[in-house]
Amino acid sequence: MLSIDAVARVIVTVNSVPESSDIFDVGLILAALPVGTSFSEDLRAVSYETLSQATAHLTQLGYATTDAAYQTGAKYFGASPAPARLIVSYYAASEGIVAAFAAVVASSAAFYGICPAQSEDTADLLALSQAVEAANRPLVLFVPVYGTVLNVVAADSLLSSLHDAGLSRALTFYSGASEDSVSDIGAVLGTAMGLELTHPESAFALCYKQIAGISPVELTAAELGLLKALYCNAYVTRGYTHKLLEQGTVMDGSRYDERLYVDMISSDLQDAAVTLLTENPDKIPQTDDASAQFINRFSAILLTYAARGVLASGPWRGNRIGPVEPGDTIENGFTLWADSYDQQSDADRAEHKAMPIHVGLLLAGSVESVVIMINVQI
Repeated sequence: MLSIDAVARVIVTVNSVPESSDIFDVGLILAALPVGTSFSEDLRAVSYETLSQATAHLTQLGYATTDAAYQTGAKYFGASPAPARLIVSYYAASEGIVAAFAAVVASSAAFYGICPAQSEDTADLLALSQAVEAANRPLVLFVPVYGTVLNVVAADSLLSSLHDAGLSRALTFYSGASEDSVSDIGAVLGTAMGLELTHPESAFALCYKQIAGISPVELTAAELGLLKALYCNAYVTRGYTHKLLEQGTVMDGSRYDERLYVDMISSDLQDAAVTLLTENPDKIPQTDDASAQFINRFSAILLTYAARGVLASGPWRGNRIGPVEPGDTIENGFTLWADSYDQQSDADRAEHKAMPIHVGLLLAGSVESVVIMINVQI
């Protein structure tokens, strides 16, 4: 499969905190095969649409119902709202999870979220996180961390290493003190994929969602603070009854849903550009009319994201974009601009390039806290 980047390339620059895909609601589990089970290439990316399909095949391959891989798949499908599909990439233990990821990402583009199906060495998870970050299409790795909180946040821990690297495509989840809890990451991945599946025309935030099929961890406020300081997520109980996922962040501090929607917008704009170039019956000239055609096509797409609640009007706080200065109000949460073809270099004109289309996006964000002011007169 050839990348479409050579035809339409998207460069994303995120102000403040920080190639294309069209599938954002399917998860991939990377599962080491049981000892004694031989690998064959047809196991590289196996798709399941139901829990019964997945568990029947896992059992056939030799997994016990108590194995982490079996439990991870079961918890993925047990999410609410439930995802519609799961892909499992099986690999021989001798291959290793990083090489297995490289092989499946080269053979399939039918997933967005990824998680391991069992505990892995810190070095392997760090290498896998960096491979996902460098992948040639948008993906997010869901990383389980477990152990005592003090060990998890130690300077030489996996969590600290991921935090220091500032990875924008790794979401860590503290599942508890025991290694037996590692399969809980399947429930978090399933929830994220299910939420995207069930929100085709509206936006969602992962923060404060309930995670079906797993129990909250018992943490003190100080312990939760240590985890959140390193952008690690945890499923906790607030008060006596409120079970919440906090905070829904990836390792650069931005929210998972913001990462997701920037990926989706980038993919849609890239596909729109290629479609305009390939399906237009007429030649698109290297004139300002070409920029207008791209901008009109992109505007229609971005308006749909404004209608979903992903983008919102407000003051622009980024760098200047054409006539838009910092502080100017951006209507509908986006601005589009291209410089005149009169300014195009001879080299770019000889290579039949379009003038770059500059896109400024103002994400709508999401409310995560509220102050209630009550005044009482007796």
